[in-house]
Amino acid sequence: MHALLEVRDLQKLFPVTSGVIFRKVHGLVHAVDGVSFSIGEAETLGLVGESGSGKTTTGRLVLGSIKPTAGEVFFEGQDLTA
Repeated sequence: MHALLEVRDLQKLFPVTSGVIFRKVHGLVHAVDGVSFSIGEAETLGLVGESGSGKTTTGRLVLGSIKPTAGEVFFEGQDLTA
């Protein structure tokens, strides 16, 4: 059985900024770092964790509503992050 959805080493960093006119980056928040999983046909995945652990960000990355900093998402073998 092949993977219907495959996520490889997904990462999302958000900049921590200040200033309205002259934005200055002070650091990065590692919202998702190194997430990998695969889901086959007729399989279900539950994503659980504490508040602020990156569950929603992971879902948004998989759906494509935000772009990953690094990593790949494949659906039926097609790279959705390319």
